[in-house]
Amino acid sequence: MLKTLWHLGMVLGLSLSMVKMSYAVDSYRFLHVHIDTLWYIFLFLLAILFVPYILMAVLSWHYAEKKDDLKEQQEISAETDK
Repeated sequence: MLKTLWHLGMVLGLSLSMVKMSYAVDSYRFLHVHIDTLWYIFLFLLAILFVPYILMAVLSWHYAEKKDDLKEQQEISAETDK
């Protein structure tokens, strides 16, 4: 097992050493922080925080209506059994 991992590490190391350095320099363009980055982070965190609360509200409202329907059905079936 250790020998396999060592060989895999050697293959990965050799393949990474053959990558042109210009690709690494060019990737900085995509990782550069600018003024819009703060808005992207804000919107991402806003979605992460509020989506569960919205889902929770919708599901509680949905099941609250279903509970009322079940009570009405039980009352109707109780009246027909008399």
